[in-house]
Amino acid sequence: MKSILYFLLVCVVISCQDIPSVEKPANLIERTTMQEIIYDVAIINGARGYDVQKLSKYGVTPETYIFDKYNIDSLQFAENVTYYSSDIESYKEMYLDIQKRVDEEFLHFDSIAKVEKKVKDSLRTEKAKSLRKKKDSLKSKGLDTIIGKKEKKQTITTFPSKSAKEVVIDSL
Repeated sequence: MKSILYFLLVCVVISCQDIPSVEKPANLIERTTMQEIIYDVAIINGARGYDVQKLSKYGVTPETYIFDKYNIDSLQFAENVTYYSSDIESYKEMYLDIQKRVDEEFLHFDSIAKVEKKVKDSLRTEKAKSLRKKKDSLKSKGLDTIIGKKEKKQTITTFPSKSAKEVVIDSL
């Protein structure tokens, strides 16, 4: 039993190794620029998940858009992501800043969408009111046939007091 414990202890000690730190890349992208790049990647990934056809309609290829915009290549981007992600706390702060920015923009665009919807609803309501007024004025002038909604007189039909089944039985 002791030999097994010693063996496991040796395995644990051997398996613990020194992880080398990531060296600073030759083409280091500044932290603020890297945040902008990661933000743009998040927006493009969101757009890709929302409507790929719209991206292709405007000629945006998500794979190369970021690289062209920031004048970087995929290797430089990968090296910088590796470098910045080696410091977990700093990388987490970057992502929290990006998340805060996305949330603020979402609230901004959401409020604009609500205002636009309110305006559209009020225009629709105003149009319905004007149509109702026009219809009422035509009715008051006796021109309701122009609208195509002539009032129909309802006729009341009376049914015999006996049900159809009783009538058939009585006739036999």
